[in-house]
Amino acid sequence: MTITYTWDFLKFNAHPTLNSMNNVIYNVEFILNGSDGEGHAAQVFNTVGLGEPDPANFIEFSNLTTSTVISMVTDALGNNLANYQAIINSQIQSQIAPATASLAPPWQPSGLVFPE
Repeated sequence: MTITYTWDFLKFNAHPTLNSMNNVIYNVEFILNGSDGEGHAAQVFNTVGLGEPDPANFIEFSNLTTSTVISMVTDALGNNLANYQAIINSQIQSQIAPATASLAPPWQPSGLVFPE
């Protein structure tokens, strides 16, 4: 099973000014989405703190790109990224092969569906 991951960034918390830099992001709210391309999907929502940026490599907020933010977030997550991916994989696997099922009583008419 191959899982494709995508990111959604919901909110950036920033210091308006910090060490002569403007709009310095210190916290990112994100959703990491995973999909197997066959209708099974799961996601993890979390927040990650970012370290103080190096002024020599600082990127102005208005110049940030999705790929830059993904790099910043994955660096900050470190080994937790693999944990989040494992959680998503497990949730998708549970959708493919559920461990439990809800069954209607056998005396009920065929085709009668009970909501879970």
